[in-house]
Amino acid sequence: MSQNAITSAVGALKLVPMFLNHPTVISRATLTGAAAEALTLLEGIPPAAVELIEAFRCVEQVIAEGQVAYVTPTNSPEFPLGAVVADANGQVCAAASGKTKEGLAELIRLKLLPPTEGRGETP
Repeated sequence: MSQNAITSAVGALKLVPMFLNHPTVISRATLTGAAAEALTLLEGIPPAAVELIEAFRCVEQVIAEGQVAYVTPTNSPEFPLGAVVADANGQVCAAASGKTKEGLAELIRLKLLPPTEGRGETP
């Protein structure tokens, strides 16, 4: 399995306490080399990819177990993020586009709320 930027960074960070607690086990060169490699990989991630990851994380926090979120960039400058949530059978439960990752997640959360009875009409 090849390492991606995030797993490389996590690995480098895990070396820090080992170096601090047992400096003879992990050398300074090993620690700085791992950190430099991780930084190079992290700096290579396009900002748009990081934004999508963060948007996905926000949307995933508001969906129920068994639902699957799909987050994508859109062609709209006004609403640059889109999301679709499906159930375990692939049926669409909610879809929205938003200006921000937080706004997108809130729109999805509201669309996933159970329907209320009536529409506010008086009997």
